[in-house]
Amino acid sequence: MSKVFFFFICYIYILNGLSYVQAETSYPSFDIFTSSGDLSLGGSGYLNATSLSSKINPASKFSRKIFSTSILKYPALITSENIGLTLPIKSWSRTLSIRHVTYGTFQGYDEYLEKTKKYTSNELWLTGTLSKKIEGIPLRFGSSAQIFRSSLSNEEVYLLDFSFGTILEFKKNEIKIGFSVHQLGKSLYKKAKGSLSNKIVFSTSKRLKHLPFQLLLDLIKNGDELKTELFFGGILDLNNEIKFKFGTSSRKLKYDINQSVSNSILGATGFGFSYNLNSLIIGYGSFIYVNGIIIHGLEIGIPLK
Repeated sequence: MSKVFFFFICYIYILNGLSYVQAETSYPSFDIFTSSGDLSLGGSGYLNATSLSSKINPASKFSRKIFSTSILKYPALITSENIGLTLPIKSWSRTLSIRHVTYGTFQGYDEYLEKTKKYTSNELWLTGTLSKKIEGIPLRFGSSAQIFRSSLSNEEVYLLDFSFGTILEFKKNEIKIGFSVHQLGKSLYKKAKGSLSNKIVFSTSKRLKHLPFQLLLDLIKNGDELKTELFFGGILDLNNEIKFKFGTSSRKLKYDINQSVSNSILGATGFGFSYNLNSLIIGYGSFIYVNGIIIHGLEIGIPLK
């Protein structure tokens, strides 16, 4: 009954026209990488995500109980540390995650350029996702809710954010088609100033018949900016233990700054792998920005009995 109530509350928000936060500051960190899979697939893979992913269709299925943790290292000592848990039961799939990004410690200054006390900046997401397979038809639906906190020195912002999704599965042809709506946000703190741009994602995945290879494609439309981006990725199953992953996007063309041939070719591209070692899942991923900066991430999944 509580699960049905969860979906009811979420959809009531949509039916009543869940309003966006109106303000001067946006939150691009909602698209930050938080798992090695995000990095490896270059931002694609909404239909092939983990509980730690910031890029996931809420209707995704998780068949095993797994505790996961990841750490990602960005330039300028920026760090993303995350933990997640998947709790499948019968036709339901549930995930819980805590994602945290630390931007570092900074020296404060007053209007006379005199040093004041140091301050920190960080962001935190508490996320719960619930999805279910509809009996009799190859369709899954799901929703997620998360509380977001952004902190800069003594200033804090709190947001309540919802996402909704459906996935149509064709098991015979091993094809999945997904549709999801993200970043339907509402301020929980009246003095908060910020804005969330809703995001619509069309996704598909296809496992090739004669090759151990899965293709991933995501088309993302950002509402307020009226722009559409294309993300492409692939997963090669080398054997039952090792999977190689890669991904790139149309950002390679849009943000090409012509620094070098290598940056133009490898920019906005991710590479990585996952290794199943006696049920312990280890994942590594890296992502190359168009300016040549590389970030790295490590993820570990521990199956639970």
